[in-house]
Amino acid sequence: MSWFHERAAYAEHMKYREKNPNRYVVKHGTNKHSDHSKVLSNDLILNQSLVDTLFCQIMSLIPSKSMSLPLSIEICFENNWLEHKDNDSSVIGSFLPYKLFQHGKLLREGRMLLSNWGNRGEPASVYEDAFSRFLIIELKKQRSTNNYDGLTQYGFHKFLNARYAKLLPEYKILGVGKELKPRILNILVDNFELKVSGDFIILPEVEIKKDSDKDLLNFIQQLFVVGLAKEFSRGRLSEMQLDK
Repeated sequence: MSWFHERAAYAEHMKYREKNPNRYVVKHGTNKHSDHSKVLSNDLILNQSLVDTLFCQIMSLIPSKSMSLPLSIEICFENNWLEHKDNDSSVIGSFLPYKLFQHGKLLREGRMLLSNWGNRGEPASVYEDAFSRFLIIELKKQRSTNNYDGLTQYGFHKFLNARYAKLLPEYKILGVGKELKPRILNILVDNFELKVSGDFIILPEVEIKKDSDKDLLNFIQQLFVVGLAKEFSRGRLSEMQLDK
């Protein structure tokens, strides 16, 4: 069973696909696209099952939790996931609102999404149901109630090691100018104590097991840290302080 099949907007999304069939054409086979992990399985159902296991774990693990990060930063999640869809139902999924605090002061609200995020990652060549699978972390724009900036996004087609049922730990910063990357990496090392190797951030290695949550929680915490450092370096999170 596909995780997306259980989403409230699934039927509307499938109607969207019928009207826009060219968005879901398979252009490359598994592992033949430069954007793919080189250790995906040719068994698309296996790839799908592994990531859906993570999606279900995340949905059960995160609600009502608080994450304590360096620099006296705290992420406080709401109690319930909400259904997500865009206006034309091309993007569907679920999201969990959160609040970002530092030194006990509310800085901003945001949301964490599990979503297909359009047709990115050529999902028809990666997963049996042809849905991309992304974890996306967003932060509300200043003085806005409905608009968000993306902190960071994690496409599982890039990092899934299907043979050993785990995620690859090497994570590369994308979506920012080359001139910002050295500053972001320095902030991650000096202020947040993350591990870096060259241009890569070394995230916790997550084994995909239904009874293992610790590494998954640490992994999500570090994705938040990466997103906050990126947003601060862009000048879009001036409320945050880097002082320890």
